[in-house]
Parts: sequence; structure tokens; C-alpha cells
Amino acid sequence: MKARILLLFVLALGLGLSASAQAQRPLTPYDVVMMESAAAVYPSPDGSMIAFMRSEPRGPEDGAGGGYTTLHMLGGNHGPRPLLGGKRNVGGVAWHPRGGMITFLEHREGDTGRQLYALPMAGGEAHRVFDAGRSVSQYRWSPDGMTVAFTATLPTPKERAAARSAGFRQTVYDEDFDRTGLFLWDHQTREVREIELQGSVFGMEWAPDGTRMVLAIAPRPLIDDGYMFKRLHVLDVETGAVRKLVDNPGKLGQFAFSPGGSRVAYISAADVRDPHAGMLFMADASTGEVTSLTPGWEGMAHSFEWLNDSTLRTVISRGIHSFVSDFDLASRAFTDLPSGDIAFGSVHTAGGTVVATVEGPAHPSEVYVLEEGAWVRKTNHNPWLDEVRLGEQTVHSFAASDGVTVEGVLIKPLDFVEGTAYPLVISVHGGPESHFNNGWMTGYSSWGQLLARKGYFVWYPNYRSSTGRGVEFAKDDHGDLMGREFEDHLDAIRHFAGLGWVDANRVGMGGGSYGGYSAAWAATRHTDAFAAAVSFVPITTVVGQWLTTDIPYEYHLVHYEQTWFFDQTDYMDERSPLTYAAQSRTPVLIAGGTSDTRVHPSQPHQLYRAITETTDTPVRYVRYPGEGHGNSSNVYRYDYLLRSLQWFEHYLRPGDHRSDPPPPMDLDYGQWMK
Repeated sequence: MKARILLLFVLALGLGLSASAQAQRPLTPYDVVMMESAAAVYPSPDGSMIAFMRSEPRGPEDGAGGGYTTLHMLGGNHGPRPLLGGKRNVGGVAWHPRGGMITFLEHREGDTGRQLYALPMAGGEAHRVFDAGRSVSQYRWSPDGMTVAFTATLPTPKERAAARSAGFRQTVYDEDFDRTGLFLWDHQTREVREIELQGSVFGMEWAPDGTRMVLAIAPRPLIDDGYMFKRLHVLDVETGAVRKLVDNPGKLGQFAFSPGGSRVAYISAADVRDPHAGMLFMADASTGEVTSLTPGWEGMAHSFEWLNDSTLRTVISRGIHSFVSDFDLASRAFTDLPSGDIAFGSVHTAGGTVVATVEGPAHPSEVYVLEEGAWVRKTNHNPWLDEVRLGEQTVHSFAASDGVTVEGVLIKPLDFVEGTAYPLVISVHGGPESHFNNGWMTGYSSWGQLLARKGYFVWYPNYRSSTGRGVEFAKDDHGDLMGREFEDHLDAIRHFAGLGWVDANRVGMGGGSYGGYSAAWAATRHTDAFAAAVSFVPITTVVGQWLTTDIPYEYHLVHYEQTWFFDQTDYMDERSPLTYAAQSRTPVLIAGGTSDTRVHPSQPHQLYRAITETTDTPVRYVRYPGEGHGNSSNVYRYDYLLRSLQWFEHYLRPGDHRSDPPPPMDLDYGQWMK
């Protein structure tokens, strides 16, 4: 008997050791590219059920390509259950205003592009609501549920379509497009009616009484127009008459009628030079008179919903911190709901239920519900993360050399020991009209915990010109690209080295787009400060970028403050990494897609040529076929992740390795090939 008890004790001890060992397993690159997450939440009108979209990666068994988006449900006493699962891409989810069914967009066999489908909650299969005869871009149910407003690309003119059928498939740049039109489908007549208007419709919302709609209209369906030239208009649904409501300056975000229908709240840039739509405004729906609700506010609004005629429930950032906050229109004051070390995404309130997608330092986006004053997690898409050791993640700030406070997210090495100097990688966000919140920081192009497990500090800075701290802070790079904003990165190195945490001789920088521009600048203009760089879809010559990008007016109006490039060519040459390529001593990995319209493929190509032909500095240039401004294919995401990690590990290991030849070109794809 004693022997049996001893055996059971030993077995239990063994199980405990096994569980402990399992809990110590490291995060792997394959883990990162195979993570699932909650993409958006949709509570039913009475709040009793919560539909949510799940983002699911495409695994090796499915071949190369993008991931999947599926629809799931929470409600009652059971956990999440799939409504529309499998290998599919569902979008445009909404509850019917009368409840009882959920609608969505999907392209099924035999459809002309994406069509509107409805799934009854009482049971049965999803059915197509109507045949739009074209692919539906977005839609909105009228308040009574009897009409669907939707946008779709208007038909190509007959002569042009006939020419294309005959093989004439050339395109005329900036002219060869089909406008995005607005259509109404009537449930009673089962007919689709086109609303005749000038320009292209980028968004629409119904008035509560269903007689009007507010529309975001721009002259052309181009990216640049969508950035800079969307203006708010009001449509009389019965007559089809359209009038401009607001000549909002610059960039435009979300908009919606008040519950009483007399006002329209919207998120907009403060002025045409404001890099991001992040301030709250109100317009009288009849007169168009505008009231700025947040002038001078050192924060940023991401989204809102009306709680009543006097209160907006908003998702906001104040610096690096994320909040759900109720904005009182009378007092112009924010009242924050409970928060913490989390970052909010999609937030909705219905029937007294407040539901959100939330990410945090230990997990990607999940579904949370506000219960008795606390956010309660309802999904766990990556339960294996509970077995993984993660580096400590904190919000950190310091005073830059000119006294301005710079804040960011810092991830410490997995086995950090005070008094040891570690290598540092600075991960720079793009935009620069963007910022980091204290959420999940690890992805295919953002290496956080994967570098931490290898013994690195990883710093995600909200350098000046980032959003989240008001308009003036976001404008701080205007007229000084890569000037004072880049000094924030150099000050960070000095700060962390001064704490004894970082070896200043083993610092790398990486990022994409504007972050790639920063990494290219680090590898050229400030080459002495950086031992390695990874530059993804980077700007390398500013004039060339301006003349080849799909957002030239955004450049002109916002970042260069309405001054044309030919009036500042000396300045633009001075702020181009290509100008300093011949002095580069920093090994740099350059990567980009062959179909990038935002940063033309010639940009990374030129930097590669300039460095290889004027120096002996190690450089590698990776081109991803068919990819745009970032990688969407699973295999190219995995490849870029592995190459970035390999580059940093190769050149930031102890010692001076700037002159070492690049690591092997061919990668070990490990689990992907099994």
C-alpha cells in the first residue's frame, strides 16, 4: 500500500513537472503567423446575443494565400459557437433592425461579386436577400428594416467594356475608373433604385426616421480622394435630392445622425493639415452649422455611438492608453468606463450590454463584455498562449533632450537581469499618423515577444508626429521630416543605455512604410548609431515617393503643408536616405511588394542599388510577388518574419559584425514544411 502511494506521489510529481515544463515553452514564429483573433463584435438589438467575426490564418495545408474571416455567436449559457465557419470570408455583418436575423456580405458560387445574405436566428440556412446585379461594397438597413442602402461600382461604359473584351486592356492612370454609386433596394417592390449623384460614395448612414441619409462623397473613387476629399452630404431619400452638409476640412472619419435626427456627429481632422481624423464635431442637420467639440484636446477619437441625444460613447486614446469614454455634449467632458492595461477595438452597446474587442500585453484581440464594472473576457482563441512564457511588457516614458515626454511600449528580455546590457530593437510604426497602444505587440512585421525570447529589449515608441496626443503633437514633423522626430529614437538609445539596460553598440531598427523610411534613415544618415536595420516598403527618396505614390494630394496638403515639391527640392533631398547611401555602414535588409501603389517598388530598389554600388556594407533586397503595401499572403508573411528575425540575430549578436556577410539566403521554414 505504501509503495502504491509512493508511486502515485511520484506520478503526480512527474505530471506537475511536465506541466511546469510545458508552461515554459517559448513563442515561435509559426505560433505568431497561426494566431486567431476576434475582429469585430455585433450585439443583437436587445443585447442578449453577441455575434463576432473571427480572423483565422490560412495554414500550410491550404496553400499560399490570405486568411479567412468567419462568423460566430455568444449567448445564453454556452460558449462561442460557429454560425458561418470554414474556409470563407464573411464581411459587413449587421443585425436586422427588427432582430431575429443577422445579415452579412459574402461571395458565393453563382453570385456577381459579394451579395447580401440573411441568417435566421430561429434556424435554417442563410439565404440571399436580393440580387444586386453587382458586387456590394457596403450596406445599411433603414431603421424600419424595409430598405437596404448599398454602394457598388457603377457599370463600365459600354464602349470601354467592349474594347476590353476585344483585348484592349490598357489602363489610363488616374482616369480609368468606375464610380462608386448608391443604390436602394425596397423590400416591398423587390426593386433596386440607383440614386443619381455626382462623385463616388464612400459611406452612408440613415436618419432615425428613414427619410434622409448622410453620405460621405468624394469626386473620384481613388485612395487619395478617400483620404482628403470626402465631404458630408444629406440625401432626401424620396426625391433623391443631395445637398452638401459640411465642407469638413481634410480627413473624415465616422459620422452618424443623433437619435432625434436634428444633428450629425462626426470625427474629422481639425484642419486640412491635420494628419488624422481624430477630433469630434457636430453639425446641425438642417443648416450645416458646425460646432467643434474637442478643440485643443490632447487625445484622439477613434469611433463613437450615440447613447442618447446628449451623450456619445467613444473609443479614444490619450497618448498610449486606450479608453471607452462617455462624452457629454453639454459639459464637453469625458467620463471613462473601467479600463486597464488593455486596448479597445470594436465597441458597441445594445440593450444595456457593452461588448468590445480587446487586446492586451498577453493576448491578441478577444471578445470582452462589461459586467458589474469590470471587463470580462468571453473568448480564448489561442489557449496555447497560456503555456507560453512572455517577456514583461510595460508602458515607459522618458524626457527627450529638449524636454518633451516621449512614451511607448517596452518589452524586456525574457530572462531579464538588472545590471546586464542587452541588445535593443526599435520597432517604428508607419504613418506617421498612427500610434501604439498597450496591446498585443507581436505579429509578422512586429517582432516583440519573438525578440524578447532571444534576449532583446524591444521598444515601440510614440515618437513626435504620432497620433493620440492631440493635433499639434501629430503635426510636429511638418517641415522637419526625420529631424526632431528621429532625435526621439536617438534619445531613447541614450536613455536605455543610461539605465544600464541596453548595449548602445548593439541597436537595431525596423519598421514598414514610414517605419521603413525611419529604418532606411537609421541605416544611412545615422549609420553610426545602428548595427542592423530592417526596412520594409520604405520611402528612400522623398521626391520620387511623392511622384509615384497613390496619395500625392495627401502629401501636398498634409505632410508638406501645401508646398509643392519643386519649391523645396533641397529640403527633400536632404531628408532622403538615398542621399546618404554611400556612407552606410549598417547592414540592412530591404523588402517590399512588387505591386505596392503606396510606396512604389522603385523606392526600395533604388536604396539597394545605391548601397551595393557605393559600399561594401551587407545588404539584401527581398521582393514579394504581387504583394502591395504589406504582405497579405501567409507564405510571404512567414518569410518576412523569419528573415527579419534572422537579420537581427545575425548582426546584433555580441561583437562587431557590421562587415560580416549576410546570413544564408535560403531559410529553414520549419513547421511550415512538415
